[in-house]
Amino acid sequence: MKKYPSWILPYKEESKLSQNERQAYYEKLRRYCMKRKLTNTTLGATCIGPKLKKVTGKICAKVCTILSGGNVEVITDGLENIPEGSVIFASTHQGMLDGFVWITDCPKHALIFHGAETNKALLLAQVNTGLILVSRDKNKADNRINAKLDMISVLLRGHSVYICPEGTWNLSPNRLHLPVNWGIIDMAQKAQVPIIPMVIEYTYDTTHPKETITNIHIRYGKQIVVAENDSLMDKLEEYKERISTLRWELIEEKGLYKRSEISNIDYINFIKGNLRNLELGKIDIEVENKGIQGYQDDFYRYFHINNVPWDAWGVLCETEEKRRVEHMGRFK
Repeated sequence: MKKYPSWILPYKEESKLSQNERQAYYEKLRRYCMKRKLTNTTLGATCIGPKLKKVTGKICAKVCTILSGGNVEVITDGLENIPEGSVIFASTHQGMLDGFVWITDCPKHALIFHGAETNKALLLAQVNTGLILVSRDKNKADNRINAKLDMISVLLRGHSVYICPEGTWNLSPNRLHLPVNWGIIDMAQKAQVPIIPMVIEYTYDTTHPKETITNIHIRYGKQIVVAENDSLMDKLEEYKERISTLRWELIEEKGLYKRSEISNIDYINFIKGNLRNLELGKIDIEVENKGIQGYQDDFYRYFHINNVPWDAWGVLCETEEKRRVEHMGRFK
C-alpha cells in the first residue's frame, strides 16, 4: 500500500530538475523523512536494537560457529576507515553467514536492509539488530520505495545501515562482484552519509568431509563520499572498483586459488557450501537470479556455471553447458 506523498519523484523525473530545483527537492525530502513514520522497519530497530548490540553480537558469533561447522577464526581489519556518525555499510555477498558475521566486531549498530521473502527463521535470528524489509516482487514497487524512504529516514536520524548491493549471493567463480545498482549511491547522496565498502572472504577446510569454514576475513575500505552534485554512475564505478580491489587483495593474501581456476577444489567446496546454505535457507536459486540487475542477459546468468558437474579432482565434466560457457570465454 502506498504510504508516501505524491510529490516523491522517480529518478527519471528527478534527473530533469535544475541544480537549484534538485537542492530544494532534497531539502524537502529530508524534512519529510525526518518526520516520517517508518513503514518497512521492524519494531524496536532504532530504539531497542542499539541497546542489544552486545547481546546480538554474542548470538551472531554463536550462529557463525554453528553455520561454519565448528571452530572458525574471524579476522576484522580496516576499522579505522569507519567515521563517526551514520554510514552505509555496503558489503559483498557470498552466502548466509554474511548477514551475521560482521555484527560482532563492527563498532556501530546498524540496521540490515533485507529481502522480505527470506526464510522467517533466519530473519528472527537477525531481528535483534533491526531490519528494513524490502520485497523483490516487481508488482510491489510501492514497497521498495517505502523501504528506500525508511533507509534515508534512519540514516538522517543518526543510525547506520548494512546492505548488500549485489542483491543476491555471488556464487560466480570468475567475478569479483555481481552487477550493482546505483541505489546505494542515490540513498547516500540524499541522506548525505558516507558509504563504507565491505568485503567478506571465506576460507574452507578442503580435507573436512563437510568442507567446514576455517577463516572469515572482513575488511572495511575507505569511505566514499557522495556530494549532491556528484554523478551517481561515476560514484557507482568508484564503489565497484573499491570492492573489487579489496576482494582481490584478500584472495591474493589467502594464496589458495585463483578466481579464474574454477576447477580448484577449494572454490568447488565454496560453491557446495553455499548451495547447502541455499537449501537451509529455503532460498530459490531462480528467485535469487531474478534479483540481479540485467539477469536476462546471458552474461549474468552465472548460476549455470554451478550446474556443471565436476569429478573427484574438481575438474569440470564435459557437458554442453561447459562447452557453451567456455566458448563465451568465461574460463579463459
